[in-house]
Amino acid sequence: MKDGKFTEEEREYLDQLPAVAKVSKDRIYYTDGFRDYCLRVYHQGESPSELFRWAGLDPKLIGYKRVERAFARWRAWEESQNKEGEQH
Repeated sequence: MKDGKFTEEEREYLDQLPAVAKVSKDRIYYTDGFRDYCLRVYHQGESPSELFRWAGLDPKLIGYKRVERAFARWRAWEESQNKEGEQH
């Protein structure tokens, strides 16, 4: 990664991972299945960085902040889903 942008080689690598839905020069879009799996295992006590490593998404490659931000988004999404479920 250079200046927060992925190189062509990095994008090609990331794009072939099952956890990745799409990758651009500066963003990774993860699959819903990966998100759901990560949240489930996270609640069992696993660290976010380790979950990303298992999926081939080493934080040293993609950046630790990306992992932190992804989990923050996913936890907020999960909370909104839980609140929505309580309303019905």
